[in-house]
Amino acid sequence: MSKGHPYWDARYAEKGFAYGELPNDFLMSAFSDKPPSQERGRAISLCEGEGRNAVFLAQQGYQVTAVDFSAVGLQKAQSLAQRHGVQIECKLADLADLDLGTDQWDLVIAIFCQPESTVRRRLYGQLGRALRPNGHFILETKVKVDASAADPYPGISILQAELAPLTLVFAQESERFLSEGTYHQGLHRTAQIQAVKG
Repeated sequence: MSKGHPYWDARYAEKGFAYGELPNDFLMSAFSDKPPSQERGRAISLCEGEGRNAVFLAQQGYQVTAVDFSAVGLQKAQSLAQRHGVQIECKLADLADLDLGTDQWDLVIAIFCQPESTVRRRLYGQLGRALRPNGHFILETKVKVDASAADPYPGISILQAELAPLTLVFAQESERFLSEGTYHQGLHRTAQIQAVKG
């Protein structure tokens, strides 16, 4: 098991929330026409950080596992969940070693989760077996123009290929304005994907 990550532990030890307390707006948009439910199933949030997206999913009715390799970030995630009156399970782990299991998840999210390419391909390669039937995957990630598949920030065509055999519901690459805490401010190029296991 990971013992934490000095860079991210230091960032999350700063005052306030590095990326804000509100959930990612692309993630929120996936639930804009769905009222909260008590029976949504199990969700896992990769690279969760300080808990903003995991707390939102718990509020929607999911049993949520928040994964990160920063112990400091996960401590703040638990505090945020308690403040909002929801429960989340926090798992300290490195994505390079993470096994998503088989038929485990109704939803997997990766919001600005940008590991090295070998880790990303290994992780996305597990989604076909890890998601339950009709399980969904929601991704937003920063993109570098003309990045190759070996880059942590590839474009949407590369990501789409890596996510096979999931069925794409939505896929878009664009410049957009981010306003999330201290570190996500201004114009950024991102890829947004929603996919489902048929």
